[in-house]
Amino acid sequence: MGTNLSKMNSMIILHSTLTPTALADALRRSIDEERRTLFSLSGYRGSCSVLGEVAENTFRLQRRRYWRNDFAPHLYGRFRLEAGGSRIEAHFDVSRWVRTFMKIWLAGAALLGAPIFVLSALDVLTGSHHTTGDIRVGLIVPPALVLWGFALPRLGRLFGRGDERFLLEFVQQTVAARIEEGAPATA
Repeated sequence: MGTNLSKMNSMIILHSTLTPTALADALRRSIDEERRTLFSLSGYRGSCSVLGEVAENTFRLQRRRYWRNDFAPHLYGRFRLEAGGSRIEAHFDVSRWVRTFMKIWLAGAALLGAPIFVLSALDVLTGSHHTTGDIRVGLIVPPALVLWGFALPRLGRLFGRGDERFLLEFVQQTVAARIEEGAPATA
């Protein structure tokens, strides 16, 4: 298993002896679709250890967990026919809505927090009274919201640190795939 999985978005190339159609069928049979339900500890229907979706030549997989971690990695892949089977190009990333939400969070924290922080700093430095209330709140909260926007995804990835290896091994076993030779080695 000598593959570097430490960086999100780095491409992983696998080769399977299955045709693309057989590969897609094998993945579909081995995962549960992401259908929400109230009557499951994980929040999703089914009992497979992997959730996701498989389209004609793409897939997205995530590990089933029994707690909420929107920053845990998902395995995104695309596969195509090659001599002797299929070529799978895959990478790890968070879900699209999480990326969008974090961009909105950081933009909002910066756009709304910057004026509050600047006015609070001016109040401290010049003795003016542009803000009401405790000046420390205006000096601490806006930078803390921006820092939290960077810290929360890292914390989520830390809690999901075993998911990358688990998902890659799952794909290797499910579709009889091997990692392309020459892949970066793990430290």
